Amino acid sequence: MTTESASIGIGVAKANAKRLLDDAEALIVRERYPSACALACLSIEEISKPVIIRKILLANSPEQVSTGWKLFSSHHDKAAPWIVPHIIHSIPETYEQFVDIFIHQSDPVLLDSLKQLSIYCGCYGNCHWSDPGKIIEKDQADVVLKSARILILSGQASPVDLPSGLRLWQNHMQGCFSLGYVTANNKIVEFFYRAADTNLLPKPKIPLEVAFDFMITALVLSDGEAAELSIPDPKGTPNNRLHGAVHKPRCS
Repeated sequence: MTTESASIGIGVAKANAKRLLDDAEALIVRERYPSACALACLSIEEISKPVIIRKILLANSPEQVSTGWKLFSSHHDKAAPWIVPHIIHSIPETYEQFVDIFIHQSDPVLLDSLKQLSIYCGCYGNCHWSDPGKIIEKDQADVVLKSARILILSGQASPVDLPSGLRLWQNHMQGCFSLGYVTANNKIVEFFYRAADTNLLPKPKIPLEVAFDFMITALVLSDGEAAELSIPDPKGTPNNRLHGAVHKPRCS
């Protein structure tokens, strides 16, 4: 995949995610809760695709390319980020704490199940029929819509999505197709400093309009090295704050 093609794909995915969310918003006003919930689920899956495209750009072997495209087509992998806004609402003090909560609370199967129950009539157990109109109510739809809104508002079009931004991404993140959570976070922080140094962005900070986009990117790049998941100090230290100072990269 070229950076030009990746840029087009990222733009299409972000626009489609916004379209699906807009349709879900229109349906929930009309009290069509199952359909609103289903479209909100789909919008979350779509807004996860740019993250996976960035990972594919870092592939340097046929096996890694295959792994990337399997992630791209996996409903569960694309649904995993739906819990991220709810975790941030709990205000984790460090990135390690955020990851620890994500590992223990992330449930992509739940979102996929909500999507299925929102769309299909099903038969479960001893011939128990599920009716989307009776199962999915406003509360369930609201929870998914809230997550979709945050992910999409914090995953908007950005200069880092342009071919020039993606070339910088490829160069800076070379060899980082698969690495630990903390290292991934630190490499992304470094990337935004590089983006400012090259005048791609005005400041060396992660812009709010792509904050969740790149937080999820760190998760998708990660295999979760056990050593990086230890949290010896629950209050955190200055160098492991969420999006804090950069640690020494350890890419594989």
